[in-house]
Amino acid sequence: MKATLLLSALFLSITGIQAQQCNCKTSYEWVKKTFEDNDAGYAHILAIKGQDAYALHNKLTAEKVEKINDTDSCLKALENWVRFFRTDHFRFTKTQAPVNTQEKTAGIAPLRNEPINTEQFRKYLLERKTPDTIEGIWETPYSTIAIKKENNEYTGILLSSSIPNRKAGDTRFSIATNLGTARLYQTGARPTQVNKIRTWGKQKQVLQLDNLLLKKIFPTQQADSNTDEYYRVKTAAAPFGYKRDSNTVYIHINSFNYENKQAIDSVLKSLDAAITSTPNLIIDLRDCQGGTDQSFHKLIPYLYTNPIRQVMAEFYSTPLNNRMWKEVANREGLDAEEKAQYQKINALMDSKLGKYVNIFGKDVDTIRLNKVLPYPRNIGIIIHENNFSTTEEFILAAKQSKKVKFFGRKTGGALDVSNMVEAKDPSGNFIFEYCISRSLRIPDFPVDDMGLHPDFYLDRYIPEDEWIAYTSMILNYHNAF
Repeated sequence: MKATLLLSALFLSITGIQAQQCNCKTSYEWVKKTFEDNDAGYAHILAIKGQDAYALHNKLTAEKVEKINDTDSCLKALENWVRFFRTDHFRFTKTQAPVNTQEKTAGIAPLRNEPINTEQFRKYLLERKTPDTIEGIWETPYSTIAIKKENNEYTGILLSSSIPNRKAGDTRFSIATNLGTARLYQTGARPTQVNKIRTWGKQKQVLQLDNLLLKKIFPTQQADSNTDEYYRVKTAAAPFGYKRDSNTVYIHINSFNYENKQAIDSVLKSLDAAITSTPNLIIDLRDCQGGTDQSFHKLIPYLYTNPIRQVMAEFYSTPLNNRMWKEVANREGLDAEEKAQYQKINALMDSKLGKYVNIFGKDVDTIRLNKVLPYPRNIGIIIHENNFSTTEEFILAAKQSKKVKFFGRKTGGALDVSNMVEAKDPSGNFIFEYCISRSLRIPDFPVDDMGLHPDFYLDRYIPEDEWIAYTSMILNYHNAF
């Protein structure tokens, strides 16, 4: 059985009992035991950092959680505890129960205002004697927002929204008039301070508040192709691509999740004739956080120049981890051969409790294709700090191609331990995700927390909305002579 058949199915739930009030000490003790007993990366990092450092970290955490009685603060403390081992490839997700409790008792339901009269607001904007770059009507993929200057701040008020529990009149955010500080108002959560506030484009037609991007739609402004391209990249809910110029095909992949595989394959199929007859290909992986190896398989023929080696992983066998294999084997839609394979793996894992098990029967897999495509000749892959996991696995494979150069910033670094599964906090307040596999690259070639580096570092003086144009310029540079 190929690794890719297996690795698409490992986001599963191991449930506990139902919700009650937050007891952070109890939750911490449960997370600590669950992680120590089951996480595939625990022992490796503990051996590197040592028992003394771990004991001190545990002591400080235990003292902190004793004083915490709300879920949001508790989850931050638990995240900080796990970061002793790694900065990513774990996750805490709050369930609906504490959200409901907080909305009732803590006064943090969405801020409600009277809905804005859109036509009157449009008239006001047109009659302004002094234009304001921020005031106006803006859109996101899910909402339309009026940004109005009131007193010493801009307030973002929903005109319409497809987000559950949001309606016209809700305050979405507030921004200081100097753009120095801002707050986001999420549903069922306390206001959060914004760390990144900036505008993009010559006409400042895109506004960014951390991961929220808005595009100004009124008053209308002169188009800026680079910024429009950047806004599409940062808000895309699906992969897309097009022939950017006579020498370059551009593809953006937003996720390698298995649910996205069909969409990726469809984009590649629609552009195959262009890709295989055009000198340059840009693959933009910004905000592609991971998924499954199956989703990038059809990219390999375009970049293939020689055999590609992929180091395999081994899975940590525990009773809790192994419940996942039983669930996979009982999934609907498996054919008889697949079901038998998973049952065989399940039996193997149960017979090796407390051990790391290589279920693939080999330490290294080698991709060999029977031809090298003449086009594309040059491939530029754009990467940055929001790339993790399967995306980094693809990057390791692509780095072995003679056609490929990487542009951007170093990746997030979350690959050495992988294949996250879910466990539910016994209180029912949150879901904890940890990892059950460890790469055989360890300890020789670690990626976690260090990331993978580009060939062309795009420094802070190259704005992100110009990254595609810069990559295209480098790929086309020889044509200028």
